[in-house]
Amino acid sequence: MMTAPSATLLIAVTLLLLSHPARAADMSFGLSVAGSKLTVTNEGSLSAFYPAVFRMRSDGRWAPLETSSAPAELPAGAHMQLAWPAALPTEQMSTIGRMQPVMVRFFDQSGVGSGQIAFFSAPPAAKAALKAGYVNGALQIESPPEGASSILASWVLWPREEGIQPIRLPVRFTHRQPPALRIDWRGRGRVPFRLDTGAGQPAVILLHDTEHGYVQQYVPDGGLQGREQRAAWLDAAPKFYAASLMALILAAGALGRQFLRRPRGPTFSGRANP
Repeated sequence: MMTAPSATLLIAVTLLLLSHPARAADMSFGLSVAGSKLTVTNEGSLSAFYPAVFRMRSDGRWAPLETSSAPAELPAGAHMQLAWPAALPTEQMSTIGRMQPVMVRFFDQSGVGSGQIAFFSAPPAAKAALKAGYVNGALQIESPPEGASSILASWVLWPREEGIQPIRLPVRFTHRQPPALRIDWRGRGRVPFRLDTGAGQPAVILLHDTEHGYVQQYVPDGGLQGREQRAAWLDAAPKFYAASLMALILAAGALGRQFLRRPRGPTFSGRANP
């Protein structure tokens, strides 16, 4: 029969084995243009399902690129090709058009929709960034300081992510991406700009129109990506580890005390009879 200290030790070891943190696999894409063809390569470690590629127009709308055979699944390491529009003369292109923003949208193996944004000609990083982040589930961007910033306007680019809520119903593998939004800071006052980017709270790119040209600012996601589908006990892994380690120490001490208190066998004196 297992003693109480032995049972405690067994539980502690089990918790230690189960409490290692889990890592979500990454998803990333490589893009290259050759003539009239855009090649998108899945450089992540998991398959992307029903991938689609969009190009941002000068008015902020995301226009889908055509492909002759859109795959239902793009495995890791595989690629797909799409038609790439012929480039206009530089003088006829807008500033946004010269940056060539592209968004790859896809669904993961659970049916959750996501997206990633890239530029073929990205602007430099902003040296003076705006205060921006997620507050109560919505993206909040503070107005530039009056008289201390050269930021005149900002484009907000984000891949809308609804999180796991849509997979509670039959999933429809169609991409719905709202257009990018332009904020004119002049005359707006000190009221922060707030935007619903989806329940998944994705990372956001801000393109600031300044007196010296465009610069970009990266706003991290709200920390929900990958966590909505995790069991609660996985997020508590550090606490489990500390508790199991303490239980292991206590169990070892209890076993040691039990061994020291164990009565020894009887002793005899004198010689035994032949």
